[in-house]
Amino acid sequence: MKKFDSSIPMACLVLAVCLGGCVLEPLHPPPPAIAVPVDPVPVGPAVSEMLPPKIDAEIDLIRMSHAVTDALVAELRKNHPSFHRRKPILVASFVDRVVMDSSSELGLLIADHVSSRFTQQGFRIIEPKLRENLAIRKDRGDFILSRDVEKLAQENKAYAVVVGTYTETRDLLDFTAKLIQIIDRQVLASVDAKIPLGTSTRDLLLNTGGGTPMSIVER
Repeated sequence: MKKFDSSIPMACLVLAVCLGGCVLEPLHPPPPAIAVPVDPVPVGPAVSEMLPPKIDAEIDLIRMSHAVTDALVAELRKNHPSFHRRKPILVASFVDRVVMDSSSELGLLIADHVSSRFTQQGFRIIEPKLRENLAIRKDRGDFILSRDVEKLAQENKAYAVVVGTYTETRDLLDFTAKLIQIIDRQVLASVDAKIPLGTSTRDLLLNTGGGTPMSIVER
């Protein structure tokens, strides 16, 4: 019967412990971590910048009128791509949706800016001598062109007319602009907008000198 040599397992155990120590303890300490610069995250506009303008803020009527005109042109191109820019267009004064038999300085001014923008876009605009005589009325829910518009349309061979109506609320002016084909009253394009009523806008809207009478024909 062979004798068990206890020295061999003991030697293996000592070797394992030594090797384990070598593995657990690295020869060189790890290099220190390098700080990587981080670019700041871009910050968007402040919430106040994304909110509608304050009620008392003055609106840029030229910019607003041009934006409305651009929207009309965009819708016209979408709905009637064959519409030719050289077809004569009249621009009527914008009037109060409730009281359509008088204009205001605001309505005349917006009409002038709209007419100017259409011209800049390359459209043929017929400029009447008295824009305040160009208006529309509403009868039984339908927009009716005034006699003066039809007369000028025949004399100048106008194809369409831009008309606009507005409603004054406590703090805003809600208005609609339409491009109407004269021969059959077809609405070629329509745009709705709201603008804040600042002091200057209210003064133009009130028109302290009184509204300009319109020549309206009953239908």
